[in-house]
Amino acid sequence: MYYDYYLYYLSYLSSLYNGYPLIIRITVVMVMVLAAITLLGVFRLLYIGYRINRKDETKKNTKDHFEEKLTFVMQNKINYEVDEIQELLQYDTSKAKRWKADVLTDVVLTVKNSVYKKGELNEINYKNCIEALRLMGFWEKRIRTSGPEKRKEALQIVGAMDNGVNSGVLSKSTFHKNKHLRKTARDLHTSQDSYNPFRFMEENFDEAFTQLDKLRLHSTLVKRSKEGRLPNLLRWINNSKNPNYIVFILREIGFFKQYEAAPTLMGMLDRQENRDVRAQIILTLGALEYIECTSVLIDRFHLETNIVRESIITTMGHLQGGESLRFLVEAYRSTEDVNSKLVIARAIKNHGEQGNQELLRLQQEAHVQSNENENTLLNQVFSEAVVLPV
Repeated sequence: MYYDYYLYYLSYLSSLYNGYPLIIRITVVMVMVLAAITLLGVFRLLYIGYRINRKDETKKNTKDHFEEKLTFVMQNKINYEVDEIQELLQYDTSKAKRWKADVLTDVVLTVKNSVYKKGELNEINYKNCIEALRLMGFWEKRIRTSGPEKRKEALQIVGAMDNGVNSGVLSKSTFHKNKHLRKTARDLHTSQDSYNPFRFMEENFDEAFTQLDKLRLHSTLVKRSKEGRLPNLLRWINNSKNPNYIVFILREIGFFKQYEAAPTLMGMLDRQENRDVRAQIILTLGALEYIECTSVLIDRFHLETNIVRESIITTMGHLQGGESLRFLVEAYRSTEDVNSKLVIARAIKNHGEQGNQELLRLQQEAHVQSNENENTLLNQVFSEAVVLPV
């Protein structure tokens, strides 16, 4: 019936403009098409506006109902059971569909972060709130069943909730062909799993190890270090052939002050062919203040490339002692390059009062030789000594 109706009007319009020139008929068709597109666009804008307003209203209602109660529970020193929290929140599990789980999660995380910044977060009550609201089940289901983008978002939210995760839920994502999803899942596994958290670090974490991966993994190691002592990070260097990953691990060894690794790092210097790795080994020895390496590094100085030589100079600034200071002063006098002199002068400055005295002597020598460039350089270093501590 409707088909004949529309066909009739279509044939009517066709016959109406049949005698007109071609350009007129094309114009009529274009106007009709544009009018249809305009109507569709208007209806779409109205629909999008309706959805946005509805979502904002849902957020407002959820926030009004839960925020104050969640704040009370999470910062209360008394530990509440799951059933008690459901009563306090007036949350009926049989009517849970009334509240959108993703919106409710946003409210929970906002309250948690606010209370945590005040130093008043009760971890037990926070975890019981998540259990009372049945949030973990919702996000774990999304991780199992959603597409890559939504699954990645769900993984990030589960990581932000910091309530642990079933490693079986992650198994499908940790080896996914989508590298962003794969890395997110592996980072979540490392930060949340309690049985074998460092599994993927033994596998170089991922083939494509980027700056973002470094930030993620560093924050995860910081979190793990607060929960307990980290294992010796050297164990993940020997099995790796990725220089970027090795350099990252070496930097983390210095950051977490794993002093027991210093003798092994000394032995690695002769075995490593990659100059970036050698440079980071030396910087890590400096961060660990391993004074025993001073004479070895001095002997290597003239045999190394520029990047490694600069690392040796920087490390000598951290190794307090007469031998390292004398080396830096001699290196300063024998160097003609201005940039190298600046790096050496800063390393000398790190030796405290003795370093300042040596810099004053070097400045006097430059004054006697009327070397204005060197005077300017040393004045800059002295000004940094005043400004940097502030």
